[in-house]
Amino acid sequence: MRKSVKALLSTLVFSLLINSSVEAKLPATWAEFKQEYQTEAMTPQGALTMLFKGVFCWTKAVQTKNSQLKIDAGKMVRYAVHSDTPIESSVYYSTFRERLNDPDYYYIFRSYCAGTNVENSYSMDPENFTLNIGKCKDEGEREGKKYCQLFIRSTGADSIRYVRMTKELDGLWYTTSPHAIYVETREPKSYNMKHMH
Repeated sequence: MRKSVKALLSTLVFSLLINSSVEAKLPATWAEFKQEYQTEAMTPQGALTMLFKGVFCWTKAVQTKNSQLKIDAGKMVRYAVHSDTPIESSVYYSTFRERLNDPDYYYIFRSYCAGTNVENSYSMDPENFTLNIGKCKDEGEREGKKYCQLFIRSTGADSIRYVRMTKELDGLWYTTSPHAIYVETREPKSYNMKHMH
């Protein structure tokens, strides 16, 4: 009972925070992604959506065994998190990489999309998704860069999560601390049934 009240309150608070939802379609190549990033990442919401586009390209590459798409997706994710090191070899992003490479964890990423829930196994179309994005909490400016916390809701979690966003000197936003997007959520119904035996 207490958990369900907490979940309801979290949902109500988040609904008050909703600032915008950004619809998305996946880029076909790294070049297409980078070009799109230049316009979409003018806002923190757009930058986060671009990160998810990279994530969903990566998961698609793993599922279809498309090595070129995986190479491109690695560049997309690295660019979106503004990492000096490739995600594939970064110690800092080792958990992120493990989840990107394991289809058993893909429900975590899908849980941030509108219309998903435990009952429908976080079902969504990666080619046409809308993220559950809330407001940005301004964290000020230092050395010409701007910082904010961008709230994002997983439909498999009781509390709202946030990622840290940075507006770099190039005028674009990047998801410089994306850890919340790969923290575990409630397992989907299909996952529970699959692992019962």
